[in-house]
Amino acid sequence: MEKKSKGWLQKLMDVLPGVKSNKGPPPYIWILLLLGFAIMIASKLFTPSSGDQANLPAMSVTKPDESKTVFKSSGTSSAKKFRDFEDTYATQLKDILEQISGVQKVKVMVTLDTTEIKEIQKNERRQNQTTKESDKNGGERTINDYKTDEEVVTIKSGDEEKPIVITTEKPKVRGVIVAAEGAENLRVKEMIIDAVTKVFDIGSDKVSVIPKKFEGE
Repeated sequence: MEKKSKGWLQKLMDVLPGVKSNKGPPPYIWILLLLGFAIMIASKLFTPSSGDQANLPAMSVTKPDESKTVFKSSGTSSAKKFRDFEDTYATQLKDILEQISGVQKVKVMVTLDTTEIKEIQKNERRQNQTTKESDKNGGERTINDYKTDEEVVTIKSGDEEKPIVITTEKPKVRGVIVAAEGAENLRVKEMIIDAVTKVFDIGSDKVSVIPKKFEGE
């Protein structure tokens, strides 16, 4: 009769002292000790020494080169730009209206459609490629491929590169509200509307003038 081959666990138990004689620690204690010893050896084999680590190439995360950025953010949100322009327009208009005879204690509110619009200088390159194709029936067709590339022209200002601005269009006014003492007088009201429409180049339908109540009312 053939003898069955012993498994690896049985072979290990045969060589461990005290297993067959039931003397010494239980078999699983020896197995755990051997596994722990094997893990320690493996960790030393696969962990590079301090000298090896020094020879490894340094890894770094490269950020985009900010010095080559054409436009750097000013950190000002669009909403703040709108408010700044609106406040500036309102202050300037208030100073003008208070110079009109019969107008006092003016309050102005200005709303805008857009902020200022800048036209940037660009270099434009156009390419035109014509290709003629023939089919197996002797027919021909011509394919025209047009391509346009634009590149913003910049100048260096300190550590930044800034675009060259050709023209700057002022913000467009959506509407104006004026509250002032004296606006109950029709003649004074007409002068206020006339001044506002000419300053902002808008129609009278975009201007609302209301009398301001007197103090104590």
